Amino acid sequence: MTDDTETDHDGDGDGARADAASSATIDRLARQYVAENRPFARVTVVRREPPVSARVGDRAVVTADGDLTGWIGGVACAQSVAVREAREAIRSGESKLIGIAPDPATIDRPGLDAFPMTCHSQGTIELFVEPVTPLARLVIVGDSPISRALARLAATLSYDVTVVAPEGTEPIEADRRLAATEDAAALAEEIHGATWVVAASMGTTDDVAVEAALDAGVPYVGLVASRRRADELCRRVADRTGRPAEEVRAAVTSPAGVDIDARTPEEIGVSVLAELVAVRHAAGDRPVSRAGADGHGDDSGDAGGIGDDAEKAGGDAEEAGGDTREADDGSGEHDAVDAESDTREPAVAVDPVCGMDVTVGEAAATATHEGRTYHFCGEGCRDAFVDDPERFVERAEP
Repeated sequence: MTDDTETDHDGDGDGARADAASSATIDRLARQYVAENRPFARVTVVRREPPVSARVGDRAVVTADGDLTGWIGGVACAQSVAVREAREAIRSGESKLIGIAPDPATIDRPGLDAFPMTCHSQGTIELFVEPVTPLARLVIVGDSPISRALARLAATLSYDVTVVAPEGTEPIEADRRLAATEDAAALAEEIHGATWVVAASMGTTDDVAVEAALDAGVPYVGLVASRRRADELCRRVADRTGRPAEEVRAAVTSPAGVDIDARTPEEIGVSVLAELVAVRHAAGDRPVSRAGADGHGDDSGDAGGIGDDAEKAGGDAEEAGGDTREADDGSGEHDAVDAESDTREPAVAVDPVCGMDVTVGEAAATATHEGRTYHFCGEGCRDAFVDDPERFVERAEP
């Protein structure tokens, strides 16, 4: 064994390096992720001690889903740690320096997180992990007191704000302005890559906004409307697009916003932004409390809903608020929350050796110890566990 190679079973060496993505491919992929507003992390080798095939300057990109493209060495355990820490950096938005060595204590120092090299090849590698989280893009559709308040408030959170409003109306504070249109396909092309779309036109072009957002694959589609009006709108969109009505309704959050008993356009704007912050940072860890009774829907009004009163009042708190409360008739106040609660994520276990999350049923390897099954990211971790299970059992999930 030379000082610059790893064992064959790790799939490392010149052949594996040649098969990895080139620097040009990695750069192109990074530009593509930025253009798609897709978060990712750059991982760069900054130090190494043989035997590892990675060289200083080798790099890769890792997505929030854990897909690694590039080369940081071929050992599965090092890659598992790199992917896990890259995903954590994407979530936190903070860069980090990590080291992986047979004895983590030998490289442990301030500013570096040290992890064990559990694969047979041994060696030491240090990686700089840099998250790239594109600016969140918020598209607000409508020229109403609520859309104006939402745009003003969103600017303070450093969001990239696009407003879609009819031509000739008073300008709304935003980074970009688009003319309202009845052409959903054209609007979908314009808003592709948005993080959120909030329809707040009070019935004017809300259906076009919802259809365009669905066509563009926007992750969050919010509608400022009562549940009754939202149900009717979603049925129209379903009929027009050929989608199942239930699918359209499930994809639209309405009433948009968390339940803070919002009354004025500004309070409703705060409510909606609070939900967007929760959706972005909680990443679905827990259901978001939707605006419900006494929130900002109104089943008693006409199709204009709260927008009509808000327009007439010109943003006056009392009149805008008079139509922002939804009667509590016990007929599904928490439907949105229940729908989310019914979605179950696959069971996830923790690899007791490297600490990587492993989906049960998709683990690369398993082992049984004292009647319990443990799941591993690869054969290397499984072999290390089998050699000395007592060393690792305490790291597994209870």
